[in-house]
Amino acid sequence: MVDEGTRSCQQCGASIYAEHLDTGIAGYHGGKLLCPHCLEEAEAQADVTSSGVVEEDVEVISLADEETGKPHEKGETQIRSFGSESQVGGTFDEAGLERRADAKAVTATRCRTFHTKLNEGAVLFMNRQVNEWTDANPDVTIKFATSTIGVFEGKKADPHLILTVFY
Repeated sequence: MVDEGTRSCQQCGASIYAEHLDTGIAGYHGGKLLCPHCLEEAEAQADVTSSGVVEEDVEVISLADEETGKPHEKGETQIRSFGSESQVGGTFDEAGLERRADAKAVTATRCRTFHTKLNEGAVLFMNRQVNEWTDANPDVTIKFATSTIGVFEGKKADPHLILTVFY
């Protein structure tokens, strides 16, 4: 049985009591009656401007080309890698591994996994990573490779192409 002073949130269905409305922790936003939780979320979303930046003093920055120092033209895309070489496909640190890589062996003794988002630029970048890794490691003989599509967790759970190279 619902009390006369109790109403429902028009977003999540939670109970809203008269005290919530009286104290202002629940109320109307965008024409909907919202519970304290939904109202807080809606007000936080309202603080975000159309550009997606929370309203505060924010300095706008632009990326510059490392070689020329000039800003990139609008719409121009260029994928660059950041971090150490071992993170982006350069030299791979095998110091902690016990089994030696054997180029003459019939079976694989090691593996290396690469992954990328599912768009053309990212796949091309992964191709370059794999090629640079094989060029930097001439003692590596690739025995076989597998690929699959899977979800990688990050800021968002995005589908990725996952390539595992066995050598």
